Amino acid sequence: MYCLKTPAFFFVVFFSLQSYTGMAQAEIFSGVEKRRDSAIALLNNYPMPDTARVNALAVVYTTAVFLKQQKQVKPYCDEALAISRKTGYVQGMAECYLFIGNFFRSSGNTASAFVYFDSLLLITRDEKNTFIPELRAQAFRWKGMIYLMQEDYYEALNNLFEALKYYESHVDRFTLFILTNITDIYTRLNNLDQAAFYAAKNAALAEKTFPGMYRVESYLALVDIYLKKMDLQQASVYLDKAKPYMPDSNETMMNFGYYENRGRINYLRRQYDSSYSYYLLAYKYAQTLGHSISLNTALNFLSINSLKLGKMESAKKYAEENLALAEKTNAKLGKIDALLNLSGYYHQTGNKSKAFDLLQQATDLKDSMFSETNIKQANTLAAIYGTDKKQKEILKLQNEKEIQTVSVRQNALLNKIFIATIIGLLVFGYLAYRTIKSGQQIALQQQEIQKQQISELEKDRQLLTVDAMLKGQEEERGRIAKDLHDGLGGMLSGVKLSFINMKENMVLPAENLSGFEKSIEMLDQTIVELRKVAHNLMPETLVRFGLEESLRDFCNSIQTSTGIKVVYQQFGENRKLAKQAQITIYRIVQELVNNALKHAGARQIIVQLTKDHIKTGITVEDNGKGFDVKTLDLKNGAGFRNIKDRVDYFKGNLDINSQPGNGTSVTIELKA
Repeated sequence: MYCLKTPAFFFVVFFSLQSYTGMAQAEIFSGVEKRRDSAIALLNNYPMPDTARVNALAVVYTTAVFLKQQKQVKPYCDEALAISRKTGYVQGMAECYLFIGNFFRSSGNTASAFVYFDSLLLITRDEKNTFIPELRAQAFRWKGMIYLMQEDYYEALNNLFEALKYYESHVDRFTLFILTNITDIYTRLNNLDQAAFYAAKNAALAEKTFPGMYRVESYLALVDIYLKKMDLQQASVYLDKAKPYMPDSNETMMNFGYYENRGRINYLRRQYDSSYSYYLLAYKYAQTLGHSISLNTALNFLSINSLKLGKMESAKKYAEENLALAEKTNAKLGKIDALLNLSGYYHQTGNKSKAFDLLQQATDLKDSMFSETNIKQANTLAAIYGTDKKQKEILKLQNEKEIQTVSVRQNALLNKIFIATIIGLLVFGYLAYRTIKSGQQIALQQQEIQKQQISELEKDRQLLTVDAMLKGQEEERGRIAKDLHDGLGGMLSGVKLSFINMKENMVLPAENLSGFEKSIEMLDQTIVELRKVAHNLMPETLVRFGLEESLRDFCNSIQTSTGIKVVYQQFGENRKLAKQAQITIYRIVQELVNNALKHAGARQIIVQLTKDHIKTGITVEDNGKGFDVKTLDLKNGAGFRNIKDRVDYFKGNLDINSQPGNGTSVTIELKA
């Protein structure tokens, strides 16, 4: 259900998109108002409309982090832009364009954001100012982030690599963010070698330069990659590197990612008790975060793990909570996970019909979701292409007034595009994010669970068919045996008595008497053979005295009739088996002994029956010529197929050990 993942990109978005200055999470949420008020107080020292005031205004508006804060300080940016354009101060204009571009990006107006970022790059193209390269790198970085959110990976990489040219020689926290973004793109493109290269580079830089949670972020990105490669050993190495920093009192998202990954690795190693404990910790941090994606993920894994541990009611509870949350937030992948887990619960608790219905609902929803996603993706890419084509004219503008004039002319067209695409982008972005990141990680596990459930349901149906077939065979054998013994056998005995009476009442010549007596002997032999056939079809001792006596009688009769030593041994509990189990075991032994007699050329056969309180074991060994077990599948013998069907019916195991010249040993274990 792998099964199994919260991607590193989730953390990148959380940090990079919310933080203009690259501060850590604790810094983002503290001190913004204090810094802004302090900057405004200093602004009074620069009353003249010159570059000094522009720089002081920049200190004010760059204190903002979130959109609400950006709206509060935007008037300071507008003033700085007006002064910069009047005085020809390129650095001031570039800083304002960067701020306004981020303002529109935070507002969801990516078209206008591109206008300002591209205008910054245009006016600074030939500038030699010391501060310009960093501003250009920031513009490239934010453009790359927008393209990444739009899943235009080619343009995203182009812009991020342009930004990296500066930040590789001016190492900053942004260097880590850019490397993480590049890692994520290559991961999405399934180029895991390139992804691992940039992730390792990121981790090495974090270890060398930055403390604490910046390292953890790079480690979790590597964990993501190695789990995609199913390299649990390497994934554990980087989780162990993150362990000293966990849990962190401020970084709730990192805590969630760490414990969720711990749970996944232990789950994949089938260490279900410990994986369950880690999933519980991940669920605790998901509840603190309140993010529906994290909660869906944690509840899904807890339900899957509970099924493995046999905690049926817990599995059902977590799956139902997941389903309720997914329906509330319209999270289709979360709903699919919940339906699959509920199907697993009802399957394991014996309600096969309910399990199949839930499995069908999950399959239908998944088919519908991917069809819907493909349509929205095509529409979204078409809208983005049209918007991007019209923006190229705007990039030629060099001042704010011209930009606004052109923007007004295009608003009518852009609004039509945005009305049609913004909702689609938001929904598609969410679905794509969940599909690519969560879906890629758990798809294999879900598919395996789904296949397993379908296989088990089909197997149950096959077993019902086999059950009916076996019962029908045994009933027919019993009927034929009875007809042969009581009907034809009685008639032959009557014929024999008639012949004997004829002999007593007739005077036969000596030459005919010998032939007559030989005919009576042949009739005796026919009656004996008939009784053997009837006995083989349904042994009388099996019906009257049970399995053990019938097997002992069968072995003795084989030894008497063939001269081959057949030893019967019985071990374990003296537990009475169900009638169907007794018949099945007798038929298996009968088939195996007959095979040894016909094909192996054995001089000695050992039959062993072993019973404990829940299982029954059968072993048949011979000292015959043996055979190559690999050739068994190539043969289409009915005998072996019948044995396998009977073993499968009782959910047993069949092991054949044989080599040419070394005899054969067949071991069977039945849940009977």
